[in-house]
Amino acid sequence: MDIMTDSDLRIKPARPTKRCLKMLDRAIKYYKEKAPDQAEIISRQFFKAIRLLETMPGIGAEYKDNMRKFLLGKFPYYIYYKEKAQYISIRGIWHTSRGTEFEES
Repeated sequence: MDIMTDSDLRIKPARPTKRCLKMLDRAIKYYKEKAPDQAEIISRQFFKAIRLLETMPGIGAEYKDNMRKFLLGKFPYYIYYKEKAQYISIRGIWHTSRGTEFEES
């Protein structure tokens, strides 16, 4: 049986778009107002999910237009991303209450 080691992992760096970082900032601000203890947690969950996607970009569900989505831990947000040849493009973070139609604009 072959055992995978850390050196076998291929890391493809993630690059959040400016729009994605603005969306994350809005989510953190919301939690700072409504549930301050959760603001730090959502930020950590986001970056933990990004690290996971860097090693396993196919883990998210297929969405559309070569995009995938990945649920953000215990929070009702999806991270939308596209795998490029050299990196993972993190396109946005979208609250599930806004519906399932994430749109790039």
